Amino acid sequence: MNKKLSIILLICFIGCLAFCVVNHVAAASEPPKSAADSYKDLNNRILELEKQVADLRAQIKELNSKKFPGVLTIPKPKVFPGNQIPPGATEHEFNGMKYWMVPLKDGK
Repeated sequence: MNKKLSIILLICFIGCLAFCVVNHVAAASEPPKSAADSYKDLNNRILELEKQVADLRAQIKELNSKKFPGVLTIPKPKVFPGNQIPPGATEHEFNGMKYWMVPLKDGK
């Protein structure tokens, strides 16, 4: 039993060692960025973000300048012309709204 455990631990150690070596070689093959390149990248990113913030502030200012009514009233529509329900119409309700099923003329 002890021999099997030793073999398993040895295989795990070799696998971890191989993984570390491969990652180290891959990291070494990438050219390192100079401090000037990093600075330019960060500076460009900051300029993009500042422009985005300025655009968003302009949108907020525009929305705040518009006057929105506190209460919106919707006029009640006339149900039928002359408020007369057509013959054969049946009234129904869905989600608190009334509607009528009106049969077509001549069964069409």
